[in-house]
Amino acid sequence: MARSVNSMKILIITNFVPYPPTTGAGLRVFNLLKHISQRHEVHLLSLFNPWRSEDQGVAHLETLCAQVEVISRRPRSRLENWRRLLWGTLRGESRRNVLDYFEGMAERIRELTEDEHFDVVQIHHTHMAPYVKAISPTNHCCKIWFLHNVAHVQFQRMMLVERDWRVKQKLFLNWLLAKRATLKYARLFDTCIAVSEIDRDFLKQDVPDLNVVALPGGVDIEDYPFLAEQSQTPSLLYVGNMHYPPNVDAVIFFCEEIFPLIKHQVPDVKLLIVGKDPRGSVQALASEDVVVTGYVESVIPYYQQSLVSVVPLRAGGGTRLKIPEAMALGCPVVSTTVGCEGLSVTHGENILIADAPADFATQTVRLLQDEALRQRIAVNGRRLVETTYDWRAVAQRLMWVYEQVVDER
Repeated sequence: MARSVNSMKILIITNFVPYPPTTGAGLRVFNLLKHISQRHEVHLLSLFNPWRSEDQGVAHLETLCAQVEVISRRPRSRLENWRRLLWGTLRGESRRNVLDYFEGMAERIRELTEDEHFDVVQIHHTHMAPYVKAISPTNHCCKIWFLHNVAHVQFQRMMLVERDWRVKQKLFLNWLLAKRATLKYARLFDTCIAVSEIDRDFLKQDVPDLNVVALPGGVDIEDYPFLAEQSQTPSLLYVGNMHYPPNVDAVIFFCEEIFPLIKHQVPDVKLLIVGKDPRGSVQALASEDVVVTGYVESVIPYYQQSLVSVVPLRAGGGTRLKIPEAMALGCPVVSTTVGCEGLSVTHGENILIADAPADFATQTVRLLQDEALRQRIAVNGRRLVETTYDWRAVAQRLMWVYEQVVDER
């Protein structure tokens, strides 16, 4: 791939192959890659999961990037993992930092940055931060840390809603280690990128002089048409990776405390839970009125079947791309405050927001029973996405960040 006069050479490092984009992080990485590679020479280095079918993803990404390399996650015994976790804990490393660190990946980063000059090396996810130490000191690149969420904030929120004291203890340890690791590694980067102003503020609370830029998520408008209502029954939709603890908590919370209140007023209402790798506790929610799909090729048919998208999140971090996605498709959203934090949304204009179970049920029933309200929220939501959350605009903002950090260096 030839470089234009103003292009940069960028190395992007991820803990997964970002195609097909089946998670929020996957959507963010893939769409930014797609747009950035049109202007810059992008090299992608990813950890490869041999137990998943990721070969097709690599082939597709090679059509976008100048180079794509994958490093296989070497299988480890349970004993080896325990030794690593014990040693990592003693050194103040978080669990994910330890489990996602592979010597083969570190060695390849060292080789690449010794042999080639990169203007920018961008590492994705909090638990990939230790690889910054593998960047060769001879490569005077700008180091960027892209945090899809602030890990210790996630653990803190899960700790607050967890009922089992044994799980609370584990979450407390994870919170403590994740916070120490985040603050330690943040200082090793030239710039940190948070996905919302709220996450940016979380980071700067502890390190006021940290250079942090807020960069929202987005939606590819061309791939998400505004859908006309097609549902014949009052259906609700929850979309997300159903192995991710905050999503698991959200659907259990919804089914136990909110859904019965909705059914009392709308007896024939249905709930669709759509997302890959549903845990056993999620699969157990399936019933005559609750459908758990597991992985699906496309979420669009499920939005076509649904009148309302529900986001009853009580924990988690970053920004939920499921909300701009629903808005782009014309599906009105009811969310908790945590669910929609970091997004430029307005209650009653382009979204309905409620936290208490009774209030959340009331707002959902309003949308189910009032077609005019659904249409108004849907149209305003689509307009917000078009003006604020199109991936092209988000990628332009990121490329501006590249120019700023390179100029400063």
